Amino acid sequence: MGFTNPMLHPTETEKEWPRDRAVVYESDHRGHSKALWGLVVLLAVALGALAYHGYQVVKDQNSQITQIFSSQGTLSKLGQRADAAEGKLQEMAGNWQDVGQRVTKLEGRVAGSVKETRQYAETLTRQLHAQVTAELDARTSPLDARLRQVESQEADQRAQLAQVQASLKQEIATAQQETGRNISGIREQEETNARDVSALSQKLERDRIDFELAKGQSKELAPGIELRIRGMNPAYQRYHGAIWLLQDRRTVWLKDQSVHEPVRFFHKDGTGPYELVVTDVNKKAVVGYLLVPVKPDAAASASAGKASQESVAASGARQ
Repeated sequence: MGFTNPMLHPTETEKEWPRDRAVVYESDHRGHSKALWGLVVLLAVALGALAYHGYQVVKDQNSQITQIFSSQGTLSKLGQRADAAEGKLQEMAGNWQDVGQRVTKLEGRVAGSVKETRQYAETLTRQLHAQVTAELDARTSPLDARLRQVESQEADQRAQLAQVQASLKQEIATAQQETGRNISGIREQEETNARDVSALSQKLERDRIDFELAKGQSKELAPGIELRIRGMNPAYQRYHGAIWLLQDRRTVWLKDQSVHEPVRFFHKDGTGPYELVVTDVNKKAVVGYLLVPVKPDAAASASAGKASQESVAASGARQ
């Protein structure tokens, strides 16, 4: 049998076949081998049936053949023909044995080719796995490097955040201390301001002296302070006159003054201020008041009396 098995002589493209294609070819060769063996068995059965049938025919018609071919020459010819037929049968049997040997050799070669193909497929699979692994490593290595870099940056940021938190805590503690000191200073300043305000209020506490003077009249509003009205203009709510300071022997002139315009003056010894305010100018008189500073002793007694009155009022409210 002269044929060439393509699996025994793989080409360049066949060397790149994957493993599944090798398995398919292995199954094809196995099917082909089974078909050849089936054909051999079928031919052997047919040959056996033919021999058995010929034997029966020869046995049944032996007498007839003897009668028909009574002569020795005919029998010798028949013997020769039978020998020839037997030789042909033996030759056919030898050929079939040769075919079986060839089929066995073919199976061996196919099995070897299948084994080689399987080994080659396994080799290709290992090479493909190694190549894929190398490509994956090549692709994932930059990602791993980037991930390590991100993790390092995250660690640095955490460290910076912890440092910032510590710095903020320290700054907050410092600010609280400074705030406490500032609050203490503010409280001291408030106490100082309260004392200053109290002293100033004592200085600014003044008595009000109301007056009403006609044109040409004069009146001592306070000890050593005399007011004289020399003229007035009700239409424009203006007046003029003079303030005589008897202790200082000086005069504060009032020239064309308007209502609600305060006139402040001091004594030479610094006492004051005194404030003269005119609230109305009519046809009959000039109406207003003079604010006179209260002396410290009088202011202290007045504040003490006021405090006692407030305490009495508070105690009454509690009751």
